[in-house]
Amino acid sequence: MRLGYRSYGSGQIMTDKKFKEFLNQAKSHNIPYGIYFFPTSVTDKEAEEEAEFIIKSVQGLNLSYPIYLDSEIADVKTKNGRSDKLDKATRTKLLKIILDKLKARGYDCGVYASTSWLNNRLIMSQLSNYKVWVAQYNTSCTYGGKYDMWQYSSRGQIDGVSGNCDVSKLK
Repeated sequence: MRLGYRSYGSGQIMTDKKFKEFLNQAKSHNIPYGIYFFPTSVTDKEAEEEAEFIIKSVQGLNLSYPIYLDSEIADVKTKNGRSDKLDKATRTKLLKIILDKLKARGYDCGVYASTSWLNNRLIMSQLSNYKVWVAQYNTSCTYGGKYDMWQYSSRGQIDGVSGNCDVSKLK
């Protein structure tokens, strides 16, 4: 479930408005859960702020899955989100700052991104100590790098949930 994000416009860090509800539902039904955060940091200081926000927010939670950073275009329509034009090296460095801080605090963590993003927008060799969750809606995952989980569809059906759900498989 999404813990939160940094706004792609104002840069304000926000908790997802549904996070507490989804967390309480998962806990009450004994459903294993994990979280992800959507970073749009553009400086080292902002990346450190995002890491601290995540750490503070997950203290006391019994996470079943790693903490993932969702790395993708923030403003899909205009591609003018605050972090959308970062070069590969800067984007990778900022994600690594967050991941390093999470790992230093004992959290299992990684990056969530599409196959294309992993191949073209990140330097994955610099993130090799972290988990990878690949998003590729296909009958098989064609990402050539190491990965731990694969999101294969946005049209999954889950008992008790109305509408479509994203569905993933552990590798």
